[in-house]
Amino acid sequence: MPGASRDGVTLRFGPGVPPEVARKWRGRSVTRRSLARRVVGGLLTLGVAVLAGLLVWWLLRGGPGVTVTGVSVSAPKTTQSCDTTVRVVGTIRTDGGHGDIAYRWRRSDGEVSGMLSESVRKGERSVQVPLRWTVKGTGTMHAVATLEVVRPGKPVLQASGAFDYACG
Repeated sequence: MPGASRDGVTLRFGPGVPPEVARKWRGRSVTRRSLARRVVGGLLTLGVAVLAGLLVWWLLRGGPGVTVTGVSVSAPKTTQSCDTTVRVVGTIRTDGGHGDIAYRWRRSDGEVSGMLSESVRKGERSVQVPLRWTVKGTGTMHAVATLEVVRPGKPVLQASGAFDYACG
């Protein structure tokens, strides 16, 4: 008979071994994990998977967001003549992160631009934001343009630039 041993003891392993033989061979009964242990194990696995997914998403997104490190404004040094449009340029310096910067321009004549935004790519260390200010009519004026960076960061960072206008 195939599989029979000379001493009369037959050993079987693998599929097809009856549970009572497996219990005797292991020295204990076959038990299933409790429902609570299975639920906790499943939740732990789910939590690790979610954390891994968030880490991958953050890394693919490009890492940390942008931080503004400084603001400056430049305006023409020469007196501007009649009926002109003056270009004032703000420079926003960053740490090289990526994201959106929210800013606004305040003019000394009382005008406020409203909230504007500029997207910064990863590795970009500065971005220039222009203001075009049209001045018409006779008279003189000392004009001041103030750039306020509202987001990201607290407190609001700001810088000003000024030009003179004369039309006589």
